[in-house]
Amino acid sequence: MKKKITIDLIIFIAILIFVNLISISIFKRFDLSRGKIYSLSSSSRTTVKNLEDRLIIKAYFSKNMPGEYADSRRFVQDILSEYQAYSKSNLKFEFLDPADEQDLKKEAQQYGIMPVSMRVIQNDKLEIREVYMGLVFHYQDKTETLPMIKNTQGLEYDITSKIKKITANGLKKIAFFDTGNNKFETISQFLSESYEISKIDLTKPVENNVDALIISGIEDSLEISQLVNIDQYLMQDGNIILFQDKIATDIQKLSATTVNSNLFRLLSAYGITIKPNLVIDAQCGQVTVQQQRGMFRMQTPVNYPFFPIINNINKENIVVKNLDYIQLIFASEIDTTNIDGDIYFEPLLYTSANSGEITMPQLDISYQPFMNIDLKKMLTDKPKVVAGIYSGKFVSNFINHTKEENALGSTESGKILLVSDSDFIKEGAGAGVQGNRDFVLNAVDYMVSDGTLIEIRSRETQFTPLKEVKSGTRKFVRWVNILFPSLLLILLGILHYRKELKRRKHIGELYE
Repeated sequence: MKKKITIDLIIFIAILIFVNLISISIFKRFDLSRGKIYSLSSSSRTTVKNLEDRLIIKAYFSKNMPGEYADSRRFVQDILSEYQAYSKSNLKFEFLDPADEQDLKKEAQQYGIMPVSMRVIQNDKLEIREVYMGLVFHYQDKTETLPMIKNTQGLEYDITSKIKKITANGLKKIAFFDTGNNKFETISQFLSESYEISKIDLTKPVENNVDALIISGIEDSLEISQLVNIDQYLMQDGNIILFQDKIATDIQKLSATTVNSNLFRLLSAYGITIKPNLVIDAQCGQVTVQQQRGMFRMQTPVNYPFFPIINNINKENIVVKNLDYIQLIFASEIDTTNIDGDIYFEPLLYTSANSGEITMPQLDISYQPFMNIDLKKMLTDKPKVVAGIYSGKFVSNFINHTKEENALGSTESGKILLVSDSDFIKEGAGAGVQGNRDFVLNAVDYMVSDGTLIEIRSRETQFTPLKEVKSGTRKFVRWVNILFPSLLLILLGILHYRKELKRRKHIGELYE
């Protein structure tokens, strides 16, 4: 019997050792969270699997972190371990604490990782502690840095984008048509992490090595040479991302006028039409207005349907399928009825099922008509398309006007991504919305055929609105909440009373 137990124990230990040996080379994490946000995406795994040389990551992290950052070090270590497991031994990392070593402090600061002073209460004393929370990536003779990891949200995206950037043989090029207003600095800054950014005025032909051209907010007519250069860039299988209003608005003056630009004639030649209207949506943002309440003026938030919140998206397209919501500001409807047969249009964004529009000649954008009104009862139009991608065969509109010897008459590989709202990426407007920034970054990745980061970018939940229910359902739930606790207490009381009667009857029978 003892011999059998000994043999079973040896077999059990051997199995444990065997499983642990296998687990060294086969890594698997079971992640049950929404969007699998605590495990690496397939894009990140592919990125590290394709490393051609040794990548070293140095994590400059203090050991004695304040309470609110105590878990950051562990999270960073876990995620780097996962990168390492999928890298086929080409990625290594180490943690360094520069707190008490002057050489490490100098080394960290040379890479741009500076200590951050934080207040810490310990042993009933307030202390000022310097902490390091940064990563440095070394690959061949190149270096990239994440100087400060304030929180772990989006860390996978930051790490994978740095790996892609440091291992790339040159960055792809993105050009902004510079209208001179400098209102796109935030978006440019985000794009510069993964792309080489330049500004052009379109007075000269767009260079062949520009992978995508971004045009936004044309307010007047362009020179013919500029239109020709846009046209010929598209004919060279170019990719154009266009954020363009049909109606110019001034919310301070509550005025709206039609944008008169020859750009729309060029778009029309490609079968692209933006209606001269403004869409309105019951699912919308708010504006703050001043109202007189007796002797006081109060700031009151008012639903403003000209600021539609878009979560009615095309779940089949990678650009938007992982986005929670997007904020539009004075958008127009895209006309999808007159598209040429050689052009394929894929819608991306729709307004909600409670939509409407205002049209010429009365473009009233004041908030008064929408105050104290149930917008869902007021707005009953079907969803309207406000963004989409055009692809297919585009025919040049200027082949007979250009003097270029190498001018092209058509293309079957060009693409135009259109959003009917130029405020979408402007400073102080849509550029401050996370979903808008993710949309632009996804759009650029998609248009230049690099979808690696799209899967990662919006994995964490940002916006989870409650599901809308009917008025009758709301009343039913309210009355259930009111009556159910009382009825439950009454029922429990009755049961307790009956139990007590039985107990008394039983005791009475015992003493009779």
